Amino acid sequence: MEICDKYLDDARKALKGSMFSKPDTAEAIRSFEGAAQCFENFKNFERAAQCYLDTVNFIIKSDPLKAADLLERAALCTEKVGGDPHEYHLKSADIYRDRAISMYRTNPEQGLQLLQKAAENYEKGGDRETSIQCYEVGAEASMKRKDYLNALVFYGAVAQNYERRKKYKEAVKYYHKVAKLWDLQNVPENVAENYGRMALSLRTLEEYEYASEFFIKAAEKYEEARKMFESSKSYQEAASTYESQGDMKHAAATYEKAAEIIKLLKNNDKYEELMEKAAECFSESGEIRKAVDLHLLLADTFTDDQYRCNKHFTTAISYAEFDPSLKVKLLKQQGDALLQSHDYFNAAKCYVEAAEVSEQLDESPVEFYKKAGDTSVKYAESMIKVRNQPRAKEGFAQATEYYEKAEMPDEIKKIKKLSESGSNERKSQILKELERLKEDMEKGYLPSPTYNQMKEGYEQLLQHIRK
Repeated sequence: MEICDKYLDDARKALKGSMFSKPDTAEAIRSFEGAAQCFENFKNFERAAQCYLDTVNFIIKSDPLKAADLLERAALCTEKVGGDPHEYHLKSADIYRDRAISMYRTNPEQGLQLLQKAAENYEKGGDRETSIQCYEVGAEASMKRKDYLNALVFYGAVAQNYERRKKYKEAVKYYHKVAKLWDLQNVPENVAENYGRMALSLRTLEEYEYASEFFIKAAEKYEEARKMFESSKSYQEAASTYESQGDMKHAAATYEKAAEIIKLLKNNDKYEELMEKAAECFSESGEIRKAVDLHLLLADTFTDDQYRCNKHFTTAISYAEFDPSLKVKLLKQQGDALLQSHDYFNAAKCYVEAAEVSEQLDESPVEFYKKAGDTSVKYAESMIKVRNQPRAKEGFAQATEYYEKAEMPDEIKKIKKLSESGSNERKSQILKELERLKEDMEKGYLPSPTYNQMKEGYEQLLQHIRK
């Protein structure tokens, strides 16, 4: 801080002069500015701001652009101590604007740069109307010079300014200008971004039809730019907007498009979510077959995931509740899928339900009862392999019931033989196990009471199997 005070002392001495020298304004300016920077470095922002203002008073006429820059610095320091910086931003903006006008004739590029700084400071100073006027003048001047990149900056600033002030109609107008300019420059990604901003503003204005249209245009431009994730997001926004309007048909088709793009990115979870929304919207719009087709597509996608695959078949069947013929077809497909994944028990249930619905339609259920019987036999055989005799017995009983309904006595006879062979095999296994246990007891490996207890249990099991 001693260094800062020394700068101030030097400034005062330079202004006073001495017996042998005149006041040195240039030296005073350098010292005041040095003091300001010194105070700012030491975070004494209040004194820094005052020193910047003192410097401005000396240079405002000789070097107005530097004065404008120092006024911005004073504004920032004032803001840091909780003061009101608006006055300084506005003074700085006035200087930049006046210099921009006079300089544009001889140096258009620098004139436009100063006009942009003026617009920024008017906005910081709270005069948004004048700020917008500066941006608009800069944009029009840039367009006349065919300086499209500068025009993009100015028009974009106007659009964002209007959007911040919730003047969405005006924001849409200028975002559209920016989008057209980016289209001329062949930068589809930036065109898409501005279409998206237009769509958001239009949706806020409750112009849902136009909002959906521009979300889709944004999605197409993102797709052109190979920005697939952003494209899908825009399609989702469009679909959501259609949905809020109650236009379920367009919402469904747009969700489906978003899902197709997400699938390319190998995000199966999001793909499933979007396809489910599409199916739901198709269902609400009355296009039941389309909803069913989407869930069948999901079932096919998740063939390796038994839970998901079965879930989508179940949902598809629920949509077909009012179309018995379609329901029969779907139940058969679900049964076939479960059969492929070796879920014989549930596969048989699907075939039985298909048979029952066929009977309601006065159609022959024989084919489905036969498939249910065949599948129940496979279930029983699989239970025998894991030595679950009660479940195996249950499977054979179900198979017998289904073959009876299909009027297939020969198949019932085969089941009886299979059941008996299964029982005989199990009895043989138990008898061998009893012999092995007896040998272990005789050799002293197994205590006699334990042997007798185990023998009693196996004998009870034998009695149960014989029954």
